[in-house]
Amino acid sequence: MNEKNLVICDEEFRYAERLSENISGRSELALKIYTCTDLEHVMELLNDREIHILIIDEVFTQEERAKIQAEQVFVLTKEACKDLRSGEKEVSKFQSSDQILAEIFETYFETTNQNILKSVKKSTCKMIAVYSPIHRIGKTTFAVALGKELARKEKTLYLNMEEYAGVEGQFMKAEGRNLGDLLYYMRQENGNTPLRLSTMVGKLGELDYIPPILISTDLKEIKLEEWKQLLETILENSAYENVVLDLGEGVQGLFHILQLCDRIYMPVLDNTISKRKLNQFEEELRCLQMQNLMQKTHQFTAVEDMETYARKITKEEKKE
Repeated sequence: MNEKNLVICDEEFRYAERLSENISGRSELALKIYTCTDLEHVMELLNDREIHILIIDEVFTQEERAKIQAEQVFVLTKEACKDLRSGEKEVSKFQSSDQILAEIFETYFETTNQNILKSVKKSTCKMIAVYSPIHRIGKTTFAVALGKELARKEKTLYLNMEEYAGVEGQFMKAEGRNLGDLLYYMRQENGNTPLRLSTMVGKLGELDYIPPILISTDLKEIKLEEWKQLLETILENSAYENVVLDLGEGVQGLFHILQLCDRIYMPVLDNTISKRKLNQFEEELRCLQMQNLMQKTHQFTAVEDMETYARKITKEEKKE
């Protein structure tokens, strides 16, 4: 699709620059971004291009904003604004840039029904699961480290699908929207899931993630078909080349989701109780006639430094 022109106009240059950098970091968006500190610069841009999205500070009056022809105008405000023109949308300036952009992009899509995502061009997208019937062995530490290692060379998304993900951890935030909200939008007609996803992602270095569901009962109520629909949408319609699933027992259809994955990493422990649990797990697979899952499962004894092991195993498998 053709790029849309997005203009940010704010007298506070650093603020406009930070907002611009956030948008630029979202490589999946088909947007050309211009940053201005005065109306004269905006009017110069209008001479030879159309402005599709204008983000402008409220210090510029209604009369000044009326001179700018833009498909959609968002006014950054510090408190409730009474100086809005017809068609303008108010956006609170005192929130995170992620929240600002999510609000703007969702409103733009709902108002114009126009997509702002680049066409997806990728050969394949691998879905990788990290799961173990043995608990408290550093599974999430390994899953995040694996995602970060993959993200060094390929666009990678991490999804935590555990009952208790630990939202106060190193990168997950308890506030804002999460994986449950993404599933809600997916259920809505014309929800444009890929765009919604792009407005929700957080970053840990180069690794993208969606904050996990906060209430364990909400996670347990999500049906297998909903998980499958979401994962299929991400695999086919996003720019991701890898999706890392950090799985727990609370997910409906756990074994079926594991079947969808290209690779399964399973940390275990070398003790009697852990071996019994693993034997029970493998016996359950045989009863369900799903023992083929073990053929694509890489079992390994959990180590203290899971991050180093994730780097090691990624390099070794690339050589194969």
